[in-house]
Amino acid sequence: MMIHNTPKLSEEVLQSLHSGKLRDLPILINYPGFNECFVALHPFLKIKTENNEHLNFESNKRPDKFEIVANYNPLTWQDVITLTGIKDISSLDRALAFLHRAYSYVERTEYYKLIRLLVKERLDILPAEVDDIPKIIENKLLYFIKSLGYNEVLVYPNFFSYKELVNIDKLISNQIVLPCQPRVETPDSKVLIATDFDQRFTYILSEKDILQNFIESVNLEGFFCNKKTPESWSYKIIQGEEKLDWSEDMENYYKNKI
Repeated sequence: MMIHNTPKLSEEVLQSLHSGKLRDLPILINYPGFNECFVALHPFLKIKTENNEHLNFESNKRPDKFEIVANYNPLTWQDVITLTGIKDISSLDRALAFLHRAYSYVERTEYYKLIRLLVKERLDILPAEVDDIPKIIENKLLYFIKSLGYNEVLVYPNFFSYKELVNIDKLISNQIVLPCQPRVETPDSKVLIATDFDQRFTYILSEKDILQNFIESVNLEGFFCNKKTPESWSYKIIQGEEKLDWSEDMENYYKNKI
């Protein structure tokens, strides 16, 4: 497990907290009823075999969680920072957000450190998943909830209000598949796991002692929110020559300027 310091927010993010927009609000305000939230960073995937043959993630039938667990090991953000020299988790999150087109610009130097790793230096590594609870840790999360004494959880996507009560074993065995941008909540609302659109991380909300046990049991990497931490905790304005936007990134891609 690895618990990072809570990232310091940029002035731009601090000002946006008062914009009134839902996605600018602190995470703990968007999830009332909880006083603690752990932001679990989605692990990268490192292939287990030596031939660098990845599963096909581009087809209509994407690999399921059992195939992913069988073929990949999780790789932490700290591992990627060590491999690339990227400054910190905020810089890495900005690079990932830009890669998935969630942020419209990024620091050129930091972003290309990540791209060089993924497309040139280490073809055995895939970037962190977005939108969903990472399949490589999904069952570990569910088993931990079972260890707390629950046999069922409420499952729903972030854009539906209807909550379906689902047997945890059916989720573990993949008889029932989690929706995109899922919420997994205990019936007594003491634990909530949520992944939002375009995010490279998952929120786990509960009491502090339960979260600590969660982190240790599942071997999670991330940080604890404070009262101000929003989903855009890594965002900052970038200016000058370091600023890379989508159009220039595409031009560099086609010219193979990495």
